[in-house]
Amino acid sequence: MTVRNSIAGNANLFESSDYSVLNSSVSQEIYGDSNYLISIVIPLYNEEKSIKTLLKSFPNHYRYEIIIVDDGSTDNSIQKIKEIKNLDLKVIQHDRNLGYGAAIKSGFDHAKGDIIVTMDSDGQHDPKEIPKLVKPLISNKADLIVGSRYLGKSRYKIPLHTRTGEFFIKTSLWFLYNQKVYNNQNGFRAFKKESLDIFRNLKSNGMGFTTELLFESAYSGLKIIEIPITLSSRRYGTSYIKLLSLTRFVCSCVIIYGLRKFKLKRFALKAIEKFFF
Repeated sequence: MTVRNSIAGNANLFESSDYSVLNSSVSQEIYGDSNYLISIVIPLYNEEKSIKTLLKSFPNHYRYEIIIVDDGSTDNSIQKIKEIKNLDLKVIQHDRNLGYGAAIKSGFDHAKGDIIVTMDSDGQHDPKEIPKLVKPLISNKADLIVGSRYLGKSRYKIPLHTRTGEFFIKTSLWFLYNQKVYNNQNGFRAFKKESLDIFRNLKSNGMGFTTELLFESAYSGLKIIEIPITLSSRRYGTSYIKLLSLTRFVCSCVIIYGLRKFKLKRFALKAIEKFFF
């Protein structure tokens, strides 16, 4: 295991070198003879009771680059990761908590894959569903794939504020860009590396990153589709979403991307962006 400074000044990176190859008929069916490398970015903050179980459910697949971004955890999450054997991992550590969006962007900076997948570290997403998540990308049916609990299965009751927010975002995306994404707050998503340049300069470092990524994708002309996934209940810990801050950011996204859609003069748009962000 080696340690070195990352490209971000406030992060360190270590890599485990254990490695084995998984032969899978399912992988052959999904990936065919392509040589796609899939980078899986997992933001992590104080998930010591779930991260090890999540990582143990991954195959050590030669097509997978697993990137964990520890966003300043104060519990034993990193120690639990170090206990994992026979799995090739890349771990980025922030010195302090910078937010969900900042963690995702750090993962993007280190990703080498042809396809980028993001998923949560709380155990709600199933790594076994990654092949079907990326399949539409490989067949060029879409540019951004979002896993949907509404099309698939959800093993927990979705809070009213979540459903209300998703309805507002879905309606706004449809009105502005004619794209419908029902489960638009899901962190289980995939896209090709060619889209990274679109996402690197997103402004949100918090949970608003999820909404901003969708609006930027739609504004940039990317085709977004949802596929069914199974969403499990969170067994441990708690969500770190700050509802009021997220609501404010979502509203700002709708206004700003609406103005971009209707080509507001640049100087006015910059003033509005400065106010909201």
